[in-house]
Amino acid sequence: MAINPISESSRSHQPIGELLAQSARLTEHDIKRVLAHQRKRGLRFGEAARSLGLVTAEDIQQALSRQFSYPYIRRGESGLHPMLVSAYQPFGPAAEAFRMLRSQLMLRWFDKGRKVLAVGAPRSGTGCSTLTANLAVSFAQLGERTLLLDANFRSPAQHQLFGMSAETGLADVLLGRSSVEKSIVSIAQLNGLAVLCAGPIPPNPHELLSSRAMQYLLELASEIYDVVIVDAPPILEYADAQMIASRAGGYVLVTRRHRTRMNDVSAVQERLEPSGATLLGAIVND
Repeated sequence: MAINPISESSRSHQPIGELLAQSARLTEHDIKRVLAHQRKRGLRFGEAARSLGLVTAEDIQQALSRQFSYPYIRRGESGLHPMLVSAYQPFGPAAEAFRMLRSQLMLRWFDKGRKVLAVGAPRSGTGCSTLTANLAVSFAQLGERTLLLDANFRSPAQHQLFGMSAETGLADVLLGRSSVEKSIVSIAQLNGLAVLCAGPIPPNPHELLSSRAMQYLLELASEIYDVVIVDAPPILEYADAQMIASRAGGYVLVTRRHRTRMNDVSAVQERLEPSGATLLGAIVND
């Protein structure tokens, strides 16, 4: 199996006016008006355009994000799910929380040469898949070549969050029915992010995830990508998660405020111990 790496885009040197014109926010006549107003008032181009009422603050942020290769998406311009706040609202408090989590994981795991990390919950209903997807988006925005792998065969969700087809995915790759190249989907709006959805739900998920094919896939992905994040099923409900944690080497626990019990957190620690995986910490999801 071979994976084509995602090329890193360099910072754009296009003027902000040109970027706004390309996105149909300004006409050529508008640009001339803005330039004249800019010279008269001594403003930046974006400030002049806003003061004339030609663009909004969001238009300027979108153009700046393209200048600095910091991808994010406008609502209504993508098939991605609105719950991907890191993609749609990268300057809001929720996205900032994901950046803080990203920083902790970089310092405690990925900066130490490790590439693969599993994210899971004690039981279903914690919002684990949505959190995992936002975390993957956040890593891609950092410029890391990121692969999000949906290994939750019990209740797969990544194909829905990213507006993808679930006809082929991880299950097909592990069975040898599809190549990795055909199954991994690069998210065009989020440069640097690729997703391998679960695909058809198999009758033997534990056996597939315990196979050498799964181990080989993770080893291969870690050679190509900077960050490989695995969405795992609830660890206290299915044996699959224990094997995924073992393959990944690191595990982050997602809990739910007022729902996850402390006894379940202790049970997860006991379940992970024989796997040899490092429990990096627990996230409390609101």
